[in-house]
Amino acid sequence: MRDFPTIKLADLQEDYPGVFDSAKWVDVGVGWLGLVRDFINEALPLDPSLAVHELKEKWGSLRIWADTEVLGARLAKGKAEAKSAYVCEVCGADGWIRRPPPGGGYAWWRCLCDEHASPAQRTWGTRRRPTDGMMQFEGQWYRYERDRDEMIAVDTPERFR
Repeated sequence: MRDFPTIKLADLQEDYPGVFDSAKWVDVGVGWLGLVRDFINEALPLDPSLAVHELKEKWGSLRIWADTEVLGARLAKGKAEAKSAYVCEVCGADGWIRRPPPGGGYAWWRCLCDEHASPAQRTWGTRRRPTDGMMQFEGQWYRYERDRDEMIAVDTPERFR
């Protein structure tokens, strides 16, 4: 059970007819609504048959399950997922992926701003993995470049060579 508002599937279906018709699961906070809208607005003109099946959080960032083989639409998906690691899922402010508080029992990793993170979460350091914000499509690797707000082609990461 979420203790913050989530995006409603019915709202997405109304705003984007046809795109979310087959969606079964939308379970992310309203703080990521802008990212979802940006993805659809960027991808849909490139692939009018775009179909989104699921939106969920995994290890603190957004995951989008969508059918498209169009490179530009795939890059828009990768960009939205990568950007979610910098955006509070609750409110949309700048955030960091935070682990669950120690002794808190069963809890999810979340991308949270300082206001929505627990006091314990705010004291832990923040770090990113070398492959965060990366994706592969048809053998080519791409990395989200935050300063340029785009996915750029890069060499295959060392660990995947």
